[in-house]
Amino acid sequence: MINYSALEDHELLLLMQKGKETAFKEIYHRYWEKLMATGYYYTRNKEMTEEIVNDVLISLWNKREDPMIRSLPAYLGTAVKYAVFKAILRNRRRQELLQGQGRTEWDQETEDKLDARFLKDFLEGAVEQLPEKAKLVFKYSRDEQLSIAEIAGKMDLSPKSVEYHMTKALKALREYIRKFNSLLGAL
Repeated sequence: MINYSALEDHELLLLMQKGKETAFKEIYHRYWEKLMATGYYYTRNKEMTEEIVNDVLISLWNKREDPMIRSLPAYLGTAVKYAVFKAILRNRRRQELLQGQGRTEWDQETEDKLDARFLKDFLEGAVEQLPEKAKLVFKYSRDEQLSIAEIAGKMDLSPKSVEYHMTKALKALREYIRKFNSLLGAL
């Protein structure tokens, strides 16, 4: 018999992807309190937070065959934060409609800023999960705006290797964003 509480996150993910409910239950119990704390920090509403955390975890189970999750805490934390802010904006819009007010430009601007902030946080977390060389190539290219030749010199790689790692990083990030969007769509 498997002792699920002794397993690492990646092992639990593999078992969950194979449909093992016990692995999902362990993930649920392992992360429930942390996700509740994260959500409550932003909502200050226990019931809303419980609903959001449950929705995120249920979405995780429903999308269990997704092999893109490399860091369970980063993935779940980002999903909860994003869902919290979406719920807050939804509630704000609902209150405005009840009070007879329409949606204002400020609301759209605020929503756009929140989306941009969480996309940035999400991407930073996704970049951290890339293989080491791909992560370094991506950071040198995007953060330091180095050319392929400069990155090749800095990392002692051929330009073709740098291009390979950049392609690998971009492909992984595109797939990660696609999977994350499908998770959010289920919320």
